[in-house]
Amino acid sequence: MYRVLIVDDEPLIVNSLYQLLREAANLELEIYRAYNVYEALDWMKQIRIDVVISDIRMPGMSGIELHKQIIQSWPRCKVIFLTGYNDFDYARHAIRTGGVIDYVLKNEDDPIILAAVEKALAELDKLEDGAEYVLHAKKKLQLAIPALQKNTLFDLMRDPSPSLKDMQNRLTAAEIPLFPEEDVFLVVGRVDVWREELSELDRTLLVYACQNIAEEYLASTVVQVSVVFESYKFIWFMQPKDLLTGTGLDEEQKKRTWEHMKTRVYGIMEAVQQTCKQLLKLPVSFVMGSRPYGWDNLGAPYYYLKALLGHGSNNGHELLIQDSDKFGLHSEQGRRFHLSESQHNKKQLELLEQYLVSGQKDHFNKLYNDMMNPDGLHGYRFQLELFYAVSLNLISYAIRVGLFDELFTKMDLGKTTQYDVHESWADAVSYLAKVAEYVLDKHEPVPEEQSQRLINSIHQYIQTHLNGDLSLTRLSTIVHHSPTYLSRLYKRMTGTMLSDYITEERMKKAQKHLTETSMKIQEIATQVGYEAAPQFNRLFKKMFKMTPQEYRDHFHE
Repeated sequence: MYRVLIVDDEPLIVNSLYQLLREAANLELEIYRAYNVYEALDWMKQIRIDVVISDIRMPGMSGIELHKQIIQSWPRCKVIFLTGYNDFDYARHAIRTGGVIDYVLKNEDDPIILAAVEKALAELDKLEDGAEYVLHAKKKLQLAIPALQKNTLFDLMRDPSPSLKDMQNRLTAAEIPLFPEEDVFLVVGRVDVWREELSELDRTLLVYACQNIAEEYLASTVVQVSVVFESYKFIWFMQPKDLLTGTGLDEEQKKRTWEHMKTRVYGIMEAVQQTCKQLLKLPVSFVMGSRPYGWDNLGAPYYYLKALLGHGSNNGHELLIQDSDKFGLHSEQGRRFHLSESQHNKKQLELLEQYLVSGQKDHFNKLYNDMMNPDGLHGYRFQLELFYAVSLNLISYAIRVGLFDELFTKMDLGKTTQYDVHESWADAVSYLAKVAEYVLDKHEPVPEEQSQRLINSIHQYIQTHLNGDLSLTRLSTIVHHSPTYLSRLYKRMTGTMLSDYITEERMKKAQKHLTETSMKIQEIATQVGYEAAPQFNRLFKKMFKMTPQEYRDHFHE
């Protein structure tokens, strides 16, 4: 919505133009009035003005002088001059100075004045489109290098090049300041908890801020590059600065250099952790590798550090693990844990499948929670095997009862079949539980009376929270059901979609505001749950065949 300021020392002209623009149904404007140039200057100090309609000759300061003041305060503001017959040459000269979009006679017909305003708004739209394009291009440029670095490093971890020269070319092209002939030390990190009020943009900015803090602390000790992956996890690839700048170091000196770097990095990451908590209010955890690895052997420690970080973050506190070997990667070597050899676990899996097939939801959930309790598991590899055993049971059953296609249009097949895409063991357990819930809910009958009470509860919540979050996910948490189940139940009980009911209720409230209050259209849109007025306008017009302003005008007529 654009803001228009009308300036003239003749109140009759100001008020008549004000009324004309208010009644223009096709224009979404905030309109302000000034009866002299000084009032106009006061308005421009308080708020952004997009279009000024000004008399070209006024006491105290001419329209031309006012125009200069306007350009200094709001360079993108467009000016329309009101002139008399004798002022045409004066107005033409003003247009050549820039910023003046048009000039009209004071006694001109209303359509001419409206056309001048529409022309000014069209020019502003072009500027907005151009600014958005430039901003988008800058963002793409800023994102290009980090994305290239991430792809290059992960490609090298998965399939390192046999040629050092080729590796060096790829690192150079991605602006990665690491040496392919030297080992690499890994540190993996993650954000432990996000504040609920943060948007996705806020989270992205905080992640970059955390990276910048770490880069500043690490600069004197290591050569490094960090990338973000999988829902705001970090990974740092590091090499000692002394090793890369020194010449002729023997093996013993190299070993001491690596040990010194490892000790320093632990202290540095502890400082990064504290700084992120204090300055950014962001709790983060870090797990450091036990030693450096060659480029051809980075995959295994990377996956293990990621799994260890996810498993350890369940307590909600910041972690700082220095020697990862002590937490299971090598301590499990020599010990064998095979699910197939455990008769107890075999029986549990068979019983779990029976509960699934028979639709005994409560029994299934209790046994599932017992089996997946991390306290009873012996480490990462055991968790991995159990995850895939349960996943296979769910998928096999879905195929047998003809639910596979429907299930995986609703759920993510990758999350059901790949353990390492989950941030932690708790997340993996939670996701498989959602898959099981979908399958069980699909065949579990619910009494009609209980279902109707649930629908009534949903309706009551929607009617009292029209300006809040009414997503299916949010509503499902209110009634303690999965989003899919709630959507399906609502459609079965009412014959309509839940989203249609929400839209209808919002439009009813919008009608009430339009006819009983003088609230602006943008304010009404916000009150009924729409962040942007254009979206609200489109939905309102689709439902009532007229814009909100037309509806309000029609009602008052």
